[in-house]
Amino acid sequence: MATSADGEQQPPHEQPRDDRARQPESYTWPLVAIVVAILPQLLIPTRYRVGPPLLVPFLELAAFIVMLAIAAKPGPVPRRARPTILVLFSLLVVANTSAAGRLVFLVLDGGKVDGAPLTASRLLVAGCLVLLANVITFGLLYWQIDGGGPAGRAGEHPPYPDFQFPQTVSPQLAAPGWHPTFPDHLYVAFTNVVAFSPTDVAPLTPRVKGLMGLQAVISLGVLVVVLARVINILPS
Repeated sequence: MATSADGEQQPPHEQPRDDRARQPESYTWPLVAIVVAILPQLLIPTRYRVGPPLLVPFLELAAFIVMLAIAAKPGPVPRRARPTILVLFSLLVVANTSAAGRLVFLVLDGGKVDGAPLTASRLLVAGCLVLLANVITFGLLYWQIDGGGPAGRAGEHPPYPDFQFPQTVSPQLAAPGWHPTFPDHLYVAFTNVVAFSPTDVAPLTPRVKGLMGLQAVISLGVLVVVLARVINILPS
C-alpha cells in the first residue's frame, strides 16, 4: 500500500483523476471563516466576555496570518506547511474546549465572575461565542485532516478519506472530479453541533470519530448548562 509524504495511506489507483480535481483549493473561505470567528470576540464589550478574552482570538489571528502567507505564495501549497497548520488548528480546538469548560464551571459554581453575577445576556453572548468558535475551529481541523488535507485530496492519488460524503458514494450527484472543500467540512461541523451527529456525512476513521464526539460533548454541555441557567435567571 502506498504512503504519501504526510504519512497518509493511499488506496491503489489504476487511472489518474480528472484534471479538475487537481486544481489547488482556494484558501479564501477558510480565511473568511477565521475572520468571522475573530471579529465578534474583539468587538463585543469586555463586560460580556467570560474566560481568557484574548487567548482564542490570538490563536485565530496566528492561524490567519500563517494561512494568509501560504495563500499569498504562488504555486501549490507546500506539504511541509500542513503540520504547522494542523498544530495551530489543534491549539484552537484545545483553547476553545478550555473556554467552554470554564464557562460551564462558572455556571455550575454559582454563576459569578470576579464577584459579579452572570446575567442572562452575558451568558447568552458567551455561549454563542463558544459555539461559533466550536463550529469554525472544528470545521478547519476537519478540512485539514480529511484525506490528507486540501492538497492531498486534490492530488492525483489522494490518501484514504476520513469522511464519506454522498458524492463519493454516488458520483452521479456531482461533477466529475468532485472532492470535498472547506464549506463541506464547515457544514459537517455545524450539523454536528446542532444535531450532535453528522447528517449526510459518515465519519470513517477513529480520529475524526473522536473529534466529532468531543465537539458534540462541548456543544451539548454549553447548551444544556447555559440555557438551564438562563431560563433560571429570566423572570417568569
